[in-house]
Amino acid sequence: MADTENSAAVVVCANPVCRVAETGRCVDGLELNACPQYGRKAEGGSHSAELTGAGRAGIALPSADTLTLAEASSVLRAGASRVIAIIGPTDSGKTSLIASLYDLFQAGPVADIEFARSRTLQAFEYTCHDARAASRRGTPHMNRTPRGKVRFYHLDVGGGAAGERLALVLGDRAGEEYRELADDPSRATTLNELGRADSLTVLVDGERLIDSGARHNLHSEIILILQAMRDGGSLRDGLPLALVLTKLDAVQASPNAKRGARDFGTLLSEVRRLFGDVLSEVREFQIAASPKVDTVPRGTGVPQILLFWLGSAALPVTTELPSPTFERAFARLKPLAVAVNDG
Repeated sequence: MADTENSAAVVVCANPVCRVAETGRCVDGLELNACPQYGRKAEGGSHSAELTGAGRAGIALPSADTLTLAEASSVLRAGASRVIAIIGPTDSGKTSLIASLYDLFQAGPVADIEFARSRTLQAFEYTCHDARAASRRGTPHMNRTPRGKVRFYHLDVGGGAAGERLALVLGDRAGEEYRELADDPSRATTLNELGRADSLTVLVDGERLIDSGARHNLHSEIILILQAMRDGGSLRDGLPLALVLTKLDAVQASPNAKRGARDFGTLLSEVRRLFGDVLSEVREFQIAASPKVDTVPRGTGVPQILLFWLGSAALPVTTELPSPTFERAFARLKPLAVAVNDG
């Protein structure tokens, strides 16, 4: 009976996370006779509270997920930055463009610009995974941006056109929400990334552009989105705009490639004609951010867009305040310039 009591007494540990009674091994990898906790009962108090209670000790690490609006604002307050609003209908390639830029930095500088740091590394890795060989997918894939609040990706870059250090904050919102602007332009004021953007990037889905049945609807969608932004007050004076033909690999491989190029040129001319009085410039790009064939290198055209983002800053928004009115005549007098005679 004494032996039973002794064996029951020693198969305990003061460390609450140790499972020596179940595994027969010390959680710290020590020999049982060398472990100072072995054979003692766990005591209540601060140690267990750290593990199970709200008073857990330690350092709170950032999540490295996409930034909220408040978190993105803190990045902007920290120094020089560019906010990029990436706009386009569903499946036009917004997430692919963002992921492709991050992946290009994995191999080194992009257009003589170097990666410095990011607060959203986990979000980038999650987004890029399905386009990599490690995912074991037959063809590259990008998850669709979920509906809801805008998500922000963050990159600090330096060198070349970025100067000593500059933060890029890339807005990513579900394409359906931009398309819904056409039905209710007043919603443009609720899309926070538009109000703070230094430049706009509008994506034109190359696969839809070469589709005989979808190309006309795509043209109309782009124009309606921009018109709704203008009507809703989000297409501010002086904003530069990049009109980007995506999925260049699919366009070049299509028998309708020439027609697609003409349609893109027509859309570009239409955007310049309708919105050139508001926008500071409308520049065209063609990219293959995540090509499905090997004939076009991954990230084709992305470095050129990066240079556009870094060089494009919206004109500051100024508000002219009304002049105050005064009842007394003396208060309405304006100061006169006084000439100073140096001679």
